[in-house]
Amino acid sequence: MKKLFLALTILYGVSMIGQTEVKSDKEIVPPVAVTIAFQKEFLGKIPTWTKDYEGEDMDHIRYLAKFSTGSSVGLAVYDNNGVLKAYELAIAKNELPKAALNYIQKNYPDQTIREAAKLIDGNNVITYEVGIIKDKKFIDLVFDKKGGFLEVTEKD
Repeated sequence: MKKLFLALTILYGVSMIGQTEVKSDKEIVPPVAVTIAFQKEFLGKIPTWTKDYEGEDMDHIRYLAKFSTGSSVGLAVYDNNGVLKAYELAIAKNELPKAALNYIQKNYPDQTIREAAKLIDGNNVITYEVGIIKDKKFIDLVFDKKGGFLEVTEKD
């Protein structure tokens, strides 16, 4: 009987470990404060909600609202209290600052821009991310609002 109880306890423990998620791509329903904040900021938009975790210990939950802006796709990121942490908007290449385009042309002449986005963080700081493929790796070039180069980050 003890062996059966031990086996069931181990089986239950293993199944519970398998059920924990760090990231969820499943559509969810966010807290009311998050929904209200989104509706105030993006009146009339209908989002698809997912959640993600960030922070050193992956203990800060973020709610992501993906929605159509008509000509593009927007992504708004909120904390658990409904505070807008970031907003990302997919943009066309010709919407990038001229200085950013000049930088890319000079430093990455053989790479094609795969995607571009305008980001606004919770402090209303605007940056641009430009995705290219270099040496078979996807990288993001990050620029300030005037097109000044800030950094390059490698994506998974």
